[in-house]
Amino acid sequence: MVSNTWKEGDVKNINFHPALKDIENMFFLFLLSVRMLSDPEMQSLIKTKNSINDGYEIFNEILEKVNQSMNLKIEIHDRKFISRLDLSGQMVFLGKAMAVLTYDYLLSSPYNNVLSNEDQFIFLKFIRNGAAHHNKFNLKDEKGEWKVAEGEIFEWDGLKISRSLHGKKVFNDFITLFNVFSLAKHFSDRLKSIDLAPSH
Repeated sequence: MVSNTWKEGDVKNINFHPALKDIENMFFLFLLSVRMLSDPEMQSLIKTKNSINDGYEIFNEILEKVNQSMNLKIEIHDRKFISRLDLSGQMVFLGKAMAVLTYDYLLSSPYNNVLSNEDQFIFLKFIRNGAAHHNKFNLKDEKGEWKVAEGEIFEWDGLKISRSLHGKKVFNDFITLFNVFSLAKHFSDRLKSIDLAPSH
């Protein structure tokens, strides 16, 4: 599930700007949670500890609900455990949450005036709006007028938003959770560069 482009040591070098630190923490907590919950030994340990600690039984019910939502199946092949799970729904959910929070954090930050007219910020805005509105691009306003001019394109990392995307799915058809993390990192780096600018 982890991007194949990542190498050992990459994670140590990731340190988001304080304004976006929650996004970094959320992403890594999700990855770590999935890794742990897909391990049958960890599942057994969690259930055992919850059962012997008074008042913790509720966490076994939560665990069962999460396992069902991920369609987790643990099989044994050649004396080895193999976990199969469907994370598409969780990845859509987290991708949407990260897109909304990244945009809203930046919008309410002191950096908004600098970022607001940059193409990447407008790109994020369309991702955020689609994420918040049934996971579909809505490129028209309440009066039915286009928010994107004819032939206009907002691009980031090879992904292009134009009128042709109106009504189409945002996650996971156009963009993924991993893309949004990379986009958040782009803005984290951008904020750091603004902080270092002489006029800041």
